[in-house]
Amino acid sequence: MQLLYRKVNGIPVRYVVVDLNNPYVRVGVVTARRLGRDESIWDLLARSQPTAAVTGTYFSTTSKLPVGDIVIEGERVHFGGVGTALCITYDNQVRFIRQKLHRQRDWSDYRLVLGAGPRLLQGGKVALYPPGEGFRDRRVYARGKRVAVGVTKHNKLLMVVVVRPITLRQLAWVMRALGATDAIALDGGGSTCLYYRRAVKVLPKRKLTNLLVVYEDYTVYDNRLAQLKPQNRLASR
Repeated sequence: MQLLYRKVNGIPVRYVVVDLNNPYVRVGVVTARRLGRDESIWDLLARSQPTAAVTGTYFSTTSKLPVGDIVIEGERVHFGGVGTALCITYDNQVRFIRQKLHRQRDWSDYRLVLGAGPRLLQGGKVALYPPGEGFRDRRVYARGKRVAVGVTKHNKLLMVVVVRPITLRQLAWVMRALGATDAIALDGGGSTCLYYRRAVKVLPKRKLTNLLVVYEDYTVYDNRLAQLKPQNRLASR
C-alpha cells in the first residue's frame, strides 16, 4: 500500500494505491455508531484503526443518513438506493454497479458495498450522467474538493483526493490519467478527508457519517469489524 503525490494536467493529486491481489488486504466501511448521526473524524478512526481511509458516501445534512447502500462483511446495514456502488467480492475483485433508483438489490455476492457516485469512468471512458443516478443537488456538479475511488486493469484500488476545486469531468480525467479503468466519485467538499498510516493528511471541515477504510492485514480488520457497523439497523429495513 502506498500514498503517492503527483500533478495531473497541473492538478495536485494525492492518492493511495491498494493492491487487491494481496489476499491479506481488506476494504471496508466504518459508519457512525448510530445511523442518523455524525461523528468526528477522530472517533471514526479510533474505532476502525485502518491503514488508510478516505471520505465515503454522501449524506443528508438534515437526517445525517447516507444516500447509498452500505454493506459491511456481507451485511447490508443501510439502504440508500441512489448512485453507483463500489462493490468488492470475497476474493477482492472490484465491480461498479449502478443502483436501480430507490429499489433494493441483492448484494449477497459482495463483502463490501458502498453506494456513492456518480460514475466517472466505465471501461476506460468518461461516463458522466449524474441525473440518471438520482443526483440533483447542484453541489454535486459545482467545482469543489473531490474524492474518488477507482480500479486499474491490474486490480489495484485507487483512493484519490484533490483539494483544489475541480469539476466532475476534471476528476474523471484525473482518474483515467492515474490508470483507472472504472471509477466513481465519493463525497467531497467540506467532507474531504484522507488518512494514511496514523496521520490525517487532509482534515474534513465537518463531522462525517462514514469512511471508506482499508487494511493491509485482515486480522486487524477482523478484530475491528464489530466497531465498523452501526449499532442500529432501522434505516436499513
